[in-house]
Amino acid sequence: MLANRVAALVLLSLAVACNVFPLLALAQTQNSQQSVTSKYPCAFIDTVNITGSYPHEQYGIGSNSTAQPFNNSYIYEWMIIPPELVAVYDFIIKNGIRVQTERHLRACVCKLKPCIRFCCSQGFFYSLENKTCSPISSIVDNFVDQDFMEIRFTNGSVGTISTSGHFLVHHGTPCEHMRTITKDNHYVHWTLHENGTIAYKNHLFSKHYCFSAFLESNKHNAMDWQWQPLACVPERLPFILGVREWTYAICLIITVICMIIILFVYLLCTDLRNTFYGVAIKSYTLCIIIGYSLLAHLTLTNPANMSKYACSKIPSFALLYLVLSFYILSFISFNFYLSFFGIILSNLMFWFIFFPIVIIAACWSFFVSFDLYNNRPVFGNEICWFDPRNWSILVYLYVPILLSCVFSGIFYILSLVKLSDGPDVDVNKLMASVSRNRFKSFWKFFGYTLSTWLVCMCSFAINCYRGERTHINYVVCLFIALHGFGSLYALVGKNQQIQNFLRKIEDEIDSDEIAEISMPMSNF
Repeated sequence: MLANRVAALVLLSLAVACNVFPLLALAQTQNSQQSVTSKYPCAFIDTVNITGSYPHEQYGIGSNSTAQPFNNSYIYEWMIIPPELVAVYDFIIKNGIRVQTERHLRACVCKLKPCIRFCCSQGFFYSLENKTCSPISSIVDNFVDQDFMEIRFTNGSVGTISTSGHFLVHHGTPCEHMRTITKDNHYVHWTLHENGTIAYKNHLFSKHYCFSAFLESNKHNAMDWQWQPLACVPERLPFILGVREWTYAICLIITVICMIIILFVYLLCTDLRNTFYGVAIKSYTLCIIIGYSLLAHLTLTNPANMSKYACSKIPSFALLYLVLSFYILSFISFNFYLSFFGIILSNLMFWFIFFPIVIIAACWSFFVSFDLYNNRPVFGNEICWFDPRNWSILVYLYVPILLSCVFSGIFYILSLVKLSDGPDVDVNKLMASVSRNRFKSFWKFFGYTLSTWLVCMCSFAINCYRGERTHINYVVCLFIALHGFGSLYALVGKNQQIQNFLRKIEDEIDSDEIAEISMPMSNF
């Protein structure tokens, strides 16, 4: 019996050793490789695929001939690439968009030797009309040679060098659509420098380029071939009106309907109609109605069918009303905090506070509509809302909203501290006309609003990082609808004053019906 147990333990130990130790060794090997290749040491345009290249192994110094090789260097074009310039990539950049691919090795070769890029191979030029390489078939073709280029050296002198000897030569277009840079309908004579940069006066050319030969008239009015760098044409975002867009627009409209109901109820309620809180809620719902309606219009309308003026001004007005809505919530939070000190603000005080903020928000939206982000207008380019390929929406919309939420959060914390200072009787005295029930219902509503916009921010960050629209967009639609239903539930369903007002109306209707029934019927 004891012998069987010992044998079982020995077999179990062997099994664990045979399975765990190889896994640990594999994990250690992978970690040693990933420690070198975990970061991207340069821009993607400066890399080449070196998968399959020969590793360069160096051996330890000493008399021992069996020394193990070290250093994970690679050889490319007779150059030794150190391991800090090699990384494992699982994507490529195609037309400015990150595309997922199989894992492969890339090296930053342009950091070791300056690179030069030609759109086509020797004897071809890039046709801007056909967007393909076409053969050169004229008498002066022999004067266009990729093997020799004129460059400017660091000492200021100009000379002709061998391109293959001085540069790493790459063939191919970095984008599908290329264009020339012209000035007054003439080609710009760019200067190729010794370090591989292309410049004209103080203007540097983009790294996303390729050289192509173009015919240009010389001093003797004869046509001659000249080298011109072609730049990538930014790809226009296609207008898509699919299930995601319709779902988003419908959820926006649902929230607009809920806000209209809240506005209608607060207009009828005599107890809240002319108070600071009532005027602020009505102003908030009006801003959300206009802002969300404009967003729904932008979602369902093709920018190509909109004028340049409308494409620039409609989103600026949407930005204005969305930012204003959050700062109105800050006013309400501030009003709740002041009520603990016996300070009751009237509706006239709301307008005194509101109009300066309106002017500031209007100036902000006016500035955004005329500002540039990454050398592009924020509104009115190929999309009438914020470009999802950059972080402009974070700078111009989400940052003001976050600042407003921070202000509201500070006043909420101060109010909670004040609530915890004394018993409920003192609290009722401090809050005066602002009931505790209204305080709770407002902060429930604020929680629904904040969670909705936090989901929108997370969705934007994920989509921008991955370079594509993901299924989290449907979660945004769900939370947009939650914003409407949650506001209706908190501001109407959980507000005791509103509920008393609605019950009073219901009682009056019932009493009218009873009175009508009790009246004697007259004979015809």
